[in-house]
Amino acid sequence: ASEEDMAHEHPEYDPADRVAEDAELAEFFDLLGRPHTTAILRRFACDSGPWRYSELQETLDISPTTLSNRLAALTEAGIIERESYDEIPPRVEYSTTAKGEALGPAFEELFVWVDSYD
Repeated sequence: ASEEDMAHEHPEYDPADRVAEDAELAEFFDLLGRPHTTAILRRFACDSGPWRYSELQETLDISPTTLSNRLAALTEAGIIERESYDEIPPRVEYSTTAKGEALGPAFEELFVWVDSYD
């Protein structure tokens, strides 16, 4: 079918308008697909924090390097936030942002979907 036919069949779909949104979604799915990212997000979904790095390390059983990398990526994505305190010893805490909390219902639906087709 030609582009004109497809546009006629699906007038609400305009590929040119969706390119940026599709790229952002693909980038987010790439982050989700990295090992342990969903485990970290599930931990924050159950308790939005604040969580100290050591608490996350103990409860998630993830290597320190991987945990640091995933926390940095999730912070950069705006899903969690990192707060450091000028104390001795230094203290860093992570908590869920409003953007991260808004993911909750979407993840619940995805888990239902996975269970339905498991």
